[in-house]
Amino acid sequence: MAAHGAGYEPGPGPPCSVMPEKQLTAWLEKLKLTSYAAKASSWCQTMGAVSVHEILENWEDFAEACSFKPLERRRVEKDAANVVGNNAATGNAAAAASEAAAKSRPPTPSGAAAVTSAATAANNFGPKEDPEKYVMGEELGSGATATVCRCVRKKDSKQFAVKSINIGKLRLQPNFQKVSEKLQREVSILSSLRHNRIVSLFESIESQDYLHLVMELVEGGELFDHIVNIGSFTEPVARYVFIQIAEGLKYIHSQHIVYRDLKPENILVDQKNSRQGLLEIKLSDFGHSKLIHDGYSTALTRVGTPQYWAPEVSDPFKAAKGYDERVDLWSLGVVLYVMLVGAYPFDGLGEPIDAQIRRASVQFPAGRRPSQNAQDLIRALIQSDPMQRLDLDRCLAHPWVSTSAGSLSKVLNEVRQAPPEEREEPFQLPGDPSKEQIDGLRRDLQHWIYKWRCGATIQKRKQGSVEATYVMANMQLGVTEDERRKARRELQDLINFNFPGQHVSGGSPGAPSTLPSLPEERMKKSHRLLTHTLKVTAKDGAGVELEPEAGGMKVMKVFPKPGQPGLEAKDLIINIDGMPLRGTPETVEDIFGQHFRDGVQLTIKRFQR
Repeated sequence: MAAHGAGYEPGPGPPCSVMPEKQLTAWLEKLKLTSYAAKASSWCQTMGAVSVHEILENWEDFAEACSFKPLERRRVEKDAANVVGNNAATGNAAAAASEAAAKSRPPTPSGAAAVTSAATAANNFGPKEDPEKYVMGEELGSGATATVCRCVRKKDSKQFAVKSINIGKLRLQPNFQKVSEKLQREVSILSSLRHNRIVSLFESIESQDYLHLVMELVEGGELFDHIVNIGSFTEPVARYVFIQIAEGLKYIHSQHIVYRDLKPENILVDQKNSRQGLLEIKLSDFGHSKLIHDGYSTALTRVGTPQYWAPEVSDPFKAAKGYDERVDLWSLGVVLYVMLVGAYPFDGLGEPIDAQIRRASVQFPAGRRPSQNAQDLIRALIQSDPMQRLDLDRCLAHPWVSTSAGSLSKVLNEVRQAPPEEREEPFQLPGDPSKEQIDGLRRDLQHWIYKWRCGATIQKRKQGSVEATYVMANMQLGVTEDERRKARRELQDLINFNFPGQHVSGGSPGAPSTLPSLPEERMKKSHRLLTHTLKVTAKDGAGVELEPEAGGMKVMKVFPKPGQPGLEAKDLIINIDGMPLRGTPETVEDIFGQHFRDGVQLTIKRFQR
């Protein structure tokens, strides 16, 4: 069996069915594991392994036999995923070689955009108004429910990365509602962040079964892989990366967001803009991030990766009391340690990792000890007491960072370039909204974010001694001025709907609301909530006559075919497939149309007759 894309050629194996020593040595050198040569050779002889591919097919047993440390084990696991996974996906060695060769040749934009054959027509996707806006290209990575591919915008051949999330598969999970809210939060956060050290989200497109996130294409792989390939970074290389991470975190924290999953696997290398020894990076994957300091939500859950957990996240009792963005400072210290040492400071060997984290004793192995200044910075970040951790401004002023050696002063100026101008607009909410009102508004904002590709967060802010709650809308996302006006108008209407009869300021001060409210007599009536599974056939459709209004789709008439025994005239459909039907009648109709299909779940308000 041949392995491809791993940087070696295993060959067929000798007649004696023992792996050639040269082949094994080359692979161990590649993964910086030569100190385990004797154990690796012994395992191969015992198991009769004749190629590296056979090691990777049984990598867990191999890693256990060699007693790898956690970071070393992770290297083997990733190599197994790359090699064995690729071959399994293609079905045979020849196909794997063909695919690897194809991926090694970057497609020209003109060629990718010119694809028009029937075979690739199915790979077109886009928003409702332009369903063939993008052409899906080669796969760049995949997980259980999401795949990342290259894609090309047809009108100008510009290349992007698209993360396609299989919503149809997620709907089968019992906790789909929570998963859906997590996805919506990630989209909301990504839409609101615009910084040269953060991967940009350009567009989110939802279809019946997929959510497509069109993002900036960053080609260079994960920072983790670069560390593995080298073993550990020199201090100038690590310093350059550290400064960029710190600047990205400063911006994230300024937006009242805690990252919660800072690690080398979530830091992408921008190969196009990197120079020899100076890696340009971008932070990615905000699935665990959370908006804090909004007066309504607190980070409580244990999310992220244990090796990078701060004590207040690692300890479930502390986590239950809440924590803030200072957990990212601890993770930043761990990332710096991994870059300089090539191992985890807390690996769970000898004693549970929670105990190691709680003690926060950072040790540097002999032979891989960084400079004293670097050690001091790591220990200043990895502090049990969050209040004692070095903040980001002091990190950037630390002697290890602020050295004048080489061209660092120029590097700092380049990295600290101001992010693109943002058009953040405040929409003040009336009075002191309850948590229930905020939760409802936050859910309603998700469709607005999807539709207008703008960010929106709810925050409490002080002006002098007066504290008020605002929707902070980020209009700087490449939309036209006309689109901004429409988005602004719709956002204000959406807020007015959630706070009927109360003045809402922001966006376009003094402009009258165009949003019709629910009929007063209906608001006063009591009602009960029902659920219904919609039946849709090709011949008869759904057999219902509907009228959109501000609060949902009103059922005007139910026809006998195909039959909807759970619906009655005058019912109000307020939710479809987990999505609230709120906003202008046009918005409600748009949401309903996007999710309309056979078997979809509806939530119904039935008013007393």
